[in-house]
Amino acid sequence: MKKLIFVVALVAGATTAVAGMVGGNQVIISTDSSGQLEAKGTFYSVRNSSDTVQYIGCSLYAYDTGSHSATCYARSATAEYVSCHTSDANMLSVVKTLNPASYLYFVVNANGSCDRVITVNASYNLP
Repeated sequence: MKKLIFVVALVAGATTAVAGMVGGNQVIISTDSSGQLEAKGTFYSVRNSSDTVQYIGCSLYAYDTGSHSATCYARSATAEYVSCHTSDANMLSVVKTLNPASYLYFVVNANGSCDRVITVNASYNLP
């Protein structure tokens, strides 16, 4: 009987919760060191923010001509908005990797095109 109690106590003690690193960013829109607008944010953190204003993401488009493009966009909690458009194959490849665990960062050229699109897909971007 003592062995059974010990085993039950050991199993009960082994259910301690362990969690990994958790991160995330709300939408931040700013000007980078070269004077270009930039936006960044983590999908999960933005979606679960306390406000109903901010969002960030990219939309993919396919046309009957066979061409493809994407628009990336972000709106901050203070309703500041920025977007960029790209047909660059490398940037489109990055946009296609976006998922609920994504951190998205993009920079906008003066003409509204995307200068760069970066995503980080990592476990610490989830709850």
